Amino acid sequence: MAQGLPLAFRQLSFEKMKLLAAVGGVTVAVMLMWVQLGILGAFNQSGTLVHKSIRADLVVLHPHTDSIGRVQPFSSRSLYRMSGFEEVADIGELLVGPVEWRHPIDGTRMMIQCWGVDPDAGWVDLPGLKDHAVSLRDADTFLFDQRSRPVFGKVTTQAQGTGGLMVELNRRTCEAVGLTTMAASFGQQGNILCNRANYLRLHGQQSADQVQIGFIRLRPGTQIEAIKARMAVKLAPEAIIMTPHEFIELELKFFKANAPVGFIFTMGTVVGFLIGFIVVYQILYTDVANNLKHYATMKAMGFTNGYLLRLVIRQGFILSILGYIPGSLLAISFYKIVQWGTSIPVAPTFERAVMLFFITILMCFLSSVLATRKLRAADPADVF
Repeated sequence: MAQGLPLAFRQLSFEKMKLLAAVGGVTVAVMLMWVQLGILGAFNQSGTLVHKSIRADLVVLHPHTDSIGRVQPFSSRSLYRMSGFEEVADIGELLVGPVEWRHPIDGTRMMIQCWGVDPDAGWVDLPGLKDHAVSLRDADTFLFDQRSRPVFGKVTTQAQGTGGLMVELNRRTCEAVGLTTMAASFGQQGNILCNRANYLRLHGQQSADQVQIGFIRLRPGTQIEAIKARMAVKLAPEAIIMTPHEFIELELKFFKANAPVGFIFTMGTVVGFLIGFIVVYQILYTDVANNLKHYATMKAMGFTNGYLLRLVIRQGFILSILGYIPGSLLAISFYKIVQWGTSIPVAPTFERAVMLFFITILMCFLSSVLATRKLRAADPADVF
């Protein structure tokens, strides 16, 4: 390999425009795959961010709840009956529902997702919740999600600069006492976080006896699956019970079944792969066809088909490296633009980088192998 790389690179670089075209094709393919997988990953991440912040052993839901964005309320009596199990250490709840936000400057009204939870109990581990637990005890206070989209105004800057910002929520004057970090999603433009009492003040139509998501914390040493099965019998048919991991799986299942984005972005990744494959194949095939007599001469000199095949494959490997690096850098820059424009947490990951590196190598390898079909038929007699 070490001896073959210089020859393979010289072969590629002999025609500079072809080399640039090949590298450009791989770069575009790599960038497209990065972007498609990045947005798909951000979709799943933003949709399950709250799920992953849960610090409970079990989650209780209405049987008809299939997504955190479509939670159905159930009676809190069903939830708090679980305190009769001696294995239960604590019980809590999370309330969620939209409220009307009035833009503090132009008065535009829009909907924002509101989350209500006890900030002192530690049921969800979200930034800023513990730090502002005391302030959130006051009436009509909330935390603003700094990843919310800019349509809500310069709330992040003003809240940081003044220590508080007065806004109108559901026609109540409320104060943003701090910031949290959640994520805008494809279904919601932003979020606010408050305690249970303030949530109920904003949702005056909701009964205090109803809850959307229930939490159960168990005593150390409890067999979770065993107690979950016993509780499921007691809760049915009013509610169902699951682990936080199963709650995440429920959300992802809803995405796959009801949101076409998974299919769309997966197909976009496949299209990116095919673009790179076709470009590299065309470049290498043309190079082999134009230099067929030279390859035949090499055969006459004693070089085997295997050596010539490895030579073309090395060219594909070089193209994969030359295209992967700029394609990745451009994609990461594009991630920043997408995150700035949409507030969706699109970010590169090490696992995605490794996966796409090997996918790029595979793409160029397959193109190289296919491009050598004509090379195998090259006869030394063709030089005469």
